[in-house]
Formats: sequence, structure tokens, C-alpha cells
Amino acid sequence: MSRYFLSFDIEDWFHAHNMKPMVDRSDWETAEQRVSVNTRRILDLLDNHEIKATFFILGWVADRYPDLVEEIDSRGHEVASHGYNHKLLYEQSQSDVRSDIERSLDVLEPLVSQSIRGYRAPSFSITDWAVDILSDLGFKYDSSSFPFDTHDRYGRLTHPEDSTETIATLNENMTEVQLPLLDLPGISLPWAGGGYFRVMPYPVYQRGLKRIARSRDVVFYLHPWDLDPDQPQFDELPLSYRLRHYTNLDRTADRLNRLLEQFDWQPIGSAV
Repeated sequence: MSRYFLSFDIEDWFHAHNMKPMVDRSDWETAEQRVSVNTRRILDLLDNHEIKATFFILGWVADRYPDLVEEIDSRGHEVASHGYNHKLLYEQSQSDVRSDIERSLDVLEPLVSQSIRGYRAPSFSITDWAVDILSDLGFKYDSSSFPFDTHDRYGRLTHPEDSTETIATLNENMTEVQLPLLDLPGISLPWAGGGYFRVMPYPVYQRGLKRIARSRDVVFYLHPWDLDPDQPQFDELPLSYRLRHYTNLDRTADRLNRLLEQFDWQPIGSAV
């Protein structure tokens, strides 16, 4: 029987790369901070359904909201790393990526009562050499491989590129937990959450998840800002960015509630 893994990437609305043309890195401190209240909305929804999940937390957020990290841990969820500065891995040097991930661990580890075992790269920008860094830093799994060739930000792993398994061995120390595609005649579509979840009609999305689960485990993800229709919005953004970031924000909480009700979710770390 296939399993359903639930995860959240804990970052604020201005960390998303869609917002980069409007909110510079130097403006993060003064941008409207909404991650704390939106994450607690997610925590309350999970409590209502008695479901635990994996939270990939950005170090920048943990530095400013340590009480939020402690609350995620104390409410029984898995805490994992989303790096510190939310930079795409393949745009940095290997030494800069190592420093970024180490910095996230330095912030997260003193706040929680569990080991940090998992990592997810910003915008799924994983690379082969980053796996060696993660293994060297003691991580047990990565969940960044999203093998959808036409996305402009996703990274790529040589292995397990050809694997259709959700959970695949990378080396003796590291496991990859891949995000799923929905295979249809002649085409494969990304079907793991985020904007894909917001854009598709819920009954269609639900059927797609069940179709994937016929042959493999499912991984689902969302961000706190995916549930936030009141976040700042910019008409100056390119149309593609506005569609990715703003579509159906006001419907996501209800859709997530239905998703939690209809599937048997568990954190990723429970399987690694």
C-alpha cells in the first residue's frame, strides 16, 4: 500500500523567488512578516485532524521566530532544514552552499528536541554535489528532487533520475525522497502541491493523487503563504509569476482541510 507524506516549506511570502523582482534581499527585514501566523494556521489544521508532518524550516525564519520552531517541535512534528538564505543551490559555490546549510543547522538544532535529519533545497534546486555536502553534514535524506524538466528553477540529480520510486538510495548514508509526477498518456505533470495544488480544481487534484498512489508513495508540500490571500500583492510582476504565486490563495486552507480529511498522512522522516 502506498504512503502519503506531508510536508511544509516554512518561509515567508517575500522569500519566494517569484517575489525577487519586487522585494530585494536587503528589504526582508522591513517587509511585512506573516510567516508566524500562517504557520500556526497550518499547525491548528493538523491538530484538528491529529496529523503530523515534516516542516522544512528556513534558517532566516528560525533566527527571528525561535518560539515558532519550538512550537512545531513540541506539537510533535518533524523539523528539517530548508537552508538559511533561500538561494538557489546551482547559483552558489559549493562552499557557500555548505556555509548556508551549516548556518541553518546552527539555528535549528538548539531549538528542538530531535535530530535534524532532512533537507529540502529552495525551489527544489538540488544538484549532485550538494548531496555530498548533505551527507558530510550528517543528513539522512533529501527531499528536493522534482524531475519536471521544463520548470525554470528546479535542479536535477543524475541519480535517481531514472527511478520511478519515491524513496531511492543515493549512497550508503543518504536517501532521496522524490516529489511525484502524474503520468498521463503522452505527458507527465508535476502533482506534489504548491501552485499545482492551488490551480487545479480540487476533485481533479484528488483523483490525480489517487492515481499516483496506485504505483508509488506520494509526497505533498505547501508553504505558509499558499494559505494567505491577505499577503502584499504586486501588479508589476510578470503574469507567469502572478499566476504561480497568487492563484486561489483564498481557497487553499479549505482545500488543505479536505486533503487532510481524505488521506492518511505521515511525516517524511517516519519512512527514512
